[in-house]
Amino acid sequence: MYIIATVGPNIMDKRVLKDIFYSGANSLRFNFSHGNSNEFLEYIKMAKSVKEDVVIILDLCGNKIRVSNKLRGVYKVYDEEKVYFCGEDRYKKVNQKLKNNNKIIPLNIENTILLENNYKNISIKDNTMMFNILEKEDDFLKAITIRGGIIRAGKGCNIRGFDRSKMRLSSKDREDIKFGINNKVDIICQSFVDNVGCIDEVLEFINLTKEENYSPKIWAKIETIEGIKNIDEILTKVDGIVIGRGDLIAETSIEDTPIHEEFIIKKVKKYYNKEIVIATHVLDSMKRGKMPSVSEVESIYNFIKQGVNGFLLAGETSVGRAPIKTVKFLKDLIKKYE
Repeated sequence: MYIIATVGPNIMDKRVLKDIFYSGANSLRFNFSHGNSNEFLEYIKMAKSVKEDVVIILDLCGNKIRVSNKLRGVYKVYDEEKVYFCGEDRYKKVNQKLKNNNKIIPLNIENTILLENNYKNISIKDNTMMFNILEKEDDFLKAITIRGGIIRAGKGCNIRGFDRSKMRLSSKDREDIKFGINNKVDIICQSFVDNVGCIDEVLEFINLTKEENYSPKIWAKIETIEGIKNIDEILTKVDGIVIGRGDLIAETSIEDTPIHEEFIIKKVKKYYNKEIVIATHVLDSMKRGKMPSVSEVESIYNFIKQGVNGFLLAGETSVGRAPIKTVKFLKDLIKKYE
């Protein structure tokens, strides 16, 4: 059973890392959406010096939509305030057009891709900020803020029904895969897998780049409705599936997520006998320093009964208030329920 701890500020210390392993973690996730290869390389060396057989998971960015790094400064956006979204390639033009007097949010995608469909809303940071689209202009989307917050570069965005079919393996993902190959990571996980083509690109690049004796496991993170629809085909090319619940909720809905989870698990276990891991929102209460809720414990129990192969702790370990206690609690639950 995988007990995966996500690397972050709260477990960068060697002493804390020892306690994380002692408490039950057997795998480390390196989220390449946050962090750089130089920092991660030093951490991998430290982790292997503490636990030689630790499973190293490289989690690629994939086709995740984010606020572009070209954003000028940081915005505080208020409810009922109007904002403007555009692709990063049109950011400068839209700033000039709107005379810099408005809150313009560039996304890390091309403007033509953003504007080719009629979307109803855009959310940021796991639905904590929500914007309804009012109208589509030549170069941008005009939106009204439903739930405001702080907008800064790198924040994750979700657009329900967004078409990623024209997006290809990014140059960043290619560089990060090279890092994984050079350091012989155990698992390479691609995010936002909508179709088998996303995996084919990763496999092709690995085969062109790798040494002959290196063959990492490939996991696909399912976070969109398209990924769910294409799960059969995706499963023919991967070693495992990660259900990324944080983005899956934002991309579909919180009430439909349990239905999607059950569907994916049944597909994996009944037809393919491959690995299935539950990620994010596992023990969020403990992330905030509270006792776990009965619904969280019950959820873990039910997932184990359904035959999942592991759990991925995200913010619970990377930035949570009690990473060691959280890992130990999860380990104890797995031991009890298995």
